[in-house]
Amino acid sequence: MGRTLRHLATFGALLAGLAPASALALQQPDGTTIPDGNNLRSFLDAQQYQGQAETIDPLTDAATTPETFVPGCVLTFTVIGRGAGQRNSFGWYNVTGQKPALSELYEFIRCDDDVGATRDLDIAGDPRWLGGEIGFFQATTQGASGNCVQFPLADSGGNPTLGYVFYSQKAYNDDNTSPNPYIHLLIMDSKVFPSAFYFGWEDLFAGGDNDFEDLLMRVEGIQCSGGGSPCEVPGATGRCAQGITQCRNGSLVCEPVITPSAETCNAIDDDCNGTVDDGDLCTGTDVCFRGTCVPPCGGGEFVCTGDLVCNAEGLCVDPACAGKACPAGEICVAGACKAPCDGVACPYGTVCRDGACVDPCAGITCDSGYACVLGVCSRCSCGLSDLCAGGATCNTTTQACVETACATVSCGAGTHCVAGNCVSDCEGATCPAGQACDPSTGRCAEVPGTSDAGAGSGGGGGTSLPDGGLVGTGGFAATGSGGAAAAGGGDAGATGGASGLAPGGVVESKGGCGCSTPGRARAPWSLAAAVALLGALARRRRAR
Repeated sequence: MGRTLRHLATFGALLAGLAPASALALQQPDGTTIPDGNNLRSFLDAQQYQGQAETIDPLTDAATTPETFVPGCVLTFTVIGRGAGQRNSFGWYNVTGQKPALSELYEFIRCDDDVGATRDLDIAGDPRWLGGEIGFFQATTQGASGNCVQFPLADSGGNPTLGYVFYSQKAYNDDNTSPNPYIHLLIMDSKVFPSAFYFGWEDLFAGGDNDFEDLLMRVEGIQCSGGGSPCEVPGATGRCAQGITQCRNGSLVCEPVITPSAETCNAIDDDCNGTVDDGDLCTGTDVCFRGTCVPPCGGGEFVCTGDLVCNAEGLCVDPACAGKACPAGEICVAGACKAPCDGVACPYGTVCRDGACVDPCAGITCDSGYACVLGVCSRCSCGLSDLCAGGATCNTTTQACVETACATVSCGAGTHCVAGNCVSDCEGATCPAGQACDPSTGRCAEVPGTSDAGAGSGGGGGTSLPDGGLVGTGGFAATGSGGAAAAGGGDAGATGGASGLAPGGVVESKGGCGCSTPGRARAPWSLAAAVALLGALARRRRAR
């Protein structure tokens, strides 16, 4: 699993890969290194999955953020350790910008839930949820009577069973010594359980013994959302470094959008070896110059044929392009720099790459329970929860959010549903030069007897939208009705939710099974297509 505590974007996304923000151990305000002692490590070492034992080092693998989370999918909490003398309870609260009242704390793990107890948490299906982020708390009996806090808590009159309440938002704790508050919650990503992490609480005021195994829980069911953001593929070069984040085993990973291909004369590095237009790419005596095969200048009266002129490099070129230098991935046509997807508006469900309208899901294999939606592995269904925004319904087969009016409409080949009606996939489409949209398939196809000259060659590092725009490197386009589209790269799915077609066909996102991994880099709970519970956890996780 990834080791970046990013911004868990949904309770199901709760945490996808928490890892330490650094290799340095955490410290309390008084300088105590945490966790202190080996108790927490011993509890974790005893956890096994399919014969594999946990190898978490709490000193380097623990994180303290995120502090708030976005609900989404159902999560399963299992109590795996109670190392305290007092029987602590655990629950959640709505994040409102101020410390919650005691009556606004909702117990989830009770004081009498012993080791081995499991509880399913579906915040998105709880009527007490206000629709925003949530935080977690631990209620203790330190300094109070008895050994079990009695819920519900009252705002007035006192509660003889309640000692201290410690919050995931450290600023609300009674031992807060801002700007360096005491830590009461450590979050650690599992190294053997798929889509799981651990919550380790310290229950004593000002840290106490700082062992963080007073209430220790494993959280499973982390799902992933927030896919679809541009990223850089590790170790890849050139256009092959262009990637898009996808959900894999509960974590966001960067997968390539384009794979190496044979080098051609097109002003880009097709084979991704770090050199543009290398090799013998043209026929006869022609030379590849700035993405175009051109002849060398001749001698005598006719140096160049036709309207071409001899440039300073001794090559015959269009006079309008003689002194024109275009950016990588573009070529000069009649004096103007052109990218291969310029002017192309692909039919519904396809995107322009390298001057061709292609299915963005071709070659993509998604995890179980996910489906490819416009190039991104997504899921809009989350067990008991539906992650679609208002006015949209989750299609559990395609895992895309669709207009409610289209939920029961079945359209034939070459068409899609808009506002309850089937419209042609070709509507508003402008295919690459030499091609036309075939209404029977809704796809661009070669027109016999035409040339593809002028369509542009190679890939400009972007994906064109049906309105002629470009999605950022590694992004994807969500085609809407009439050929309109929403850029999926850094915009669609920005909330960390599952991506799908919402009213009008535009990809929309709602705090869904958020994916993130806590630990390495920080970005907003993405660490960014994952109950989002640890939506915050997702904030700590940046796509690798």
